[in-house]
Order: sequence, then C-alpha cells, then structure tokens
Amino acid sequence: MPKKAGGTMYGICIGGYIPTSFLDFPGSAAAVVFLKGCQFRCPFCHNPELVTPKGETDLIPAGQILDDFRKRKNFLDGVCISGGEPTIQPGLLPFLDLIRAEDLKIKLDTNGARPDVLEQVLASGKADYIAMDVKAPWEKYPLASGWGGNIESVKESISLLLGSKTAFEFRTTLVPGIHSLEDANPMGRMIEGAPLYVLQNFRPGHTLSPEFSGRDPFPPEFLEAFRETAAPFAGEVRIRG
Repeated sequence: MPKKAGGTMYGICIGGYIPTSFLDFPGSAAAVVFLKGCQFRCPFCHNPELVTPKGETDLIPAGQILDDFRKRKNFLDGVCISGGEPTIQPGLLPFLDLIRAEDLKIKLDTNGARPDVLEQVLASGKADYIAMDVKAPWEKYPLASGWGGNIESVKESISLLLGSKTAFEFRTTLVPGIHSLEDANPMGRMIEGAPLYVLQNFRPGHTLSPEFSGRDPFPPEFLEAFRETAAPFAGEVRIRG
C-alpha cells in the first residue's frame, strides 16, 4: 500500500507513494506517485481513499517526493504518476517538468476524461508512456465509471493516443456484473489500431462500492476468451496479473 504523510505543495495533492515498483512502468524500475481526486466513481475501484479525498489531510509533500528521487535516481529508471486521476491536478504539468529535471522517465496513468490536458502532455513530450483506462463499451460507460460526463471526451483521448508517437497502452479491468464476453468485440473496435491492449481481472477487497468488495473475479478462461475475441483489433492483447 502507498505510504502516507501530511502536507501539500506545487499545486498537486499526493496521497500515496511507492518508492520502487517493477510492475507499474513496463520495463522500468519506477517510483509510483498516487495523486488524490478523480471525477470517476468506478464502483469496483480499489483505491477509494484516493478517489474521494476528505480535505488536504494525509498528503505527502511534493518536495519530499522530489528529494527522494534525487537520492535514489541512480536506482530508478522512471516515475509512474497514477491516482486518482492525475489530469485533474492543476500542478500536474509543472510537476512533470520537475521530474524531467531529475533525468527520470515518466509514465502517466489516466482515465481519458481530460483530453485537453492529455493533448498538452503529448505535445510537450513530458511523458514517455501513457496508460489509459477504457472502462466498458460506450453504452456501459456510466455503469462502469459512475460518471455522468461527456463520453466524447474519452473518445477524443483515444483518438489522441492512436495518432500519437508517444508509447501507450489501453487497459480494461474486467468486472463480473459489468462486463460480459459480448463486450470484447465492441471494446476491441473502440481501440482499434492500438499497439497494446491490456486486460486485468477484477480484484475483490476494499472497493468504492461495498457490493463489489466480496465479488469473485472472472475465471482465467473468461479472460482468455475475451483476449482472443479482442485480439484482431490491436497489435497485442495481453492479460496482466
């Protein structure tokens, strides 16, 4: 679990920090910074304390994080900026500049609901890798995301990545009660042309909606069948975890 402390700085709210991870940034030893706040309310989210922060409590000062990067940058390849949803943070882009100044690569996780910010990140070259969640087929997006916003913004972010030279992946967490095998074809079409589409199985436990906390994940056979159906639409469709 991310470490927590108090305080804030640089216009970002950091709610958690993992000093070293070999799982969150493909091919890299990376620190993971978890930013607080998200406009989505995915009922299966396993980081609810990051989604609905209660004031500026239990925050880690950005200066403390940057100091740690400087001390350990000989042992780190990069930094993964996750959440929550990083693109809602007003200080995101300046914070990326500060990480860049330490000669570290950057991976950004996003739900795609802020294409304006994503476009700035892509145009500036501030990120080396983008991972964007694709929650469900369009007709199920409100159910999977708990969000009543404009789906066209998510579609725009998909288009931005598909037209970008920045390395990226789309990813979907498959959740019993939300997804079915019939979703594989339309979801593949949503991201058609992507170099990589990653499927992750739902993990029971502490979730935003209590009704999902004890729900069993899909059997491996379901993920494989979903992968096979979506495979024609991406360069690679991979099951992770």
